[in-house]
Amino acid sequence: MKKFFSLLVSVIGLGILLNGCGKVELKDPELAQAFDTKAELYTTRNMHYNVSRGAKLVEATNYQVGILIPVNSKVTMEAINSKQVVFIYNDQKIILRNIPKYTGLDIEGIVKRYFSMKKTNLSKFTSKEQQAIKSAKAVKGMRKEAVIVSLGTPPSHATPSLDLDEWKYWRNRFTTFVVTFKNNRVEKGTN
Repeated sequence: MKKFFSLLVSVIGLGILLNGCGKVELKDPELAQAFDTKAELYTTRNMHYNVSRGAKLVEATNYQVGILIPVNSKVTMEAINSKQVVFIYNDQKIILRNIPKYTGLDIEGIVKRYFSMKKTNLSKFTSKEQQAIKSAKAVKGMRKEAVIVSLGTPPSHATPSLDLDEWKYWRNRFTTFVVTFKNNRVEKGTN
């Protein structure tokens, strides 16, 4: 009975999260079809989810704690509205929530940032970069492109340009850290 009640609370919580949020008309026909047909896509970067009020939640501000969903994970697109995307990963419903003032993107931009029809080509990265990506870290010498796959794009309200030599990330809701670059390579990372 306890398990049933927990499941019911999760389903109701998901319904509440999705209810009242504006329906979105995707401009990209490929993306619209992915949701219409519940297509399988791949993650383009590492992301972490946490359990909040029974829902498994990824913040598009890209917190660096929680359960890792690795780059190139196969996911099924489930639902979308103006504030969030619901996808299935390992038979679990995951909600990717966007707050545009932090990400600088609408929900369609978030979907394009996090998901793709094709796997991300990891062979273009050095073995050191690939190892850091697997560990969801930024290590000295990594190129910016590898850091984006490993940690995600830093929130745009704190890092308005990827041309900057300091990228500010949130480890969780309260704690931040900075990855510094010199000549487009990590000088001070997360290790």
